[in-house]
Amino acid sequence: AANADVPIFLAHGRDDPMIALQRATDTRDALQALGYAVEWHDYPMPHSVCMEEIEDLNRWLLRVLA
Repeated sequence: AANADVPIFLAHGRDDPMIALQRATDTRDALQALGYAVEWHDYPMPHSVCMEEIEDLNRWLLRVLA
């Protein structure tokens, strides 16, 4: 309950060979079912980081930390 208002940025690569996309979407769905505000993004990348993700995370951080 103490963390109910904590926003969550969750991102995943659609081509991730380490963690299946379904595992990530299950995590997202479980968090949302618990009432957490999850901002979800998936990207056409493997188990890595891409510029689009960095830009999305930057926008999210600027919004939630404003």
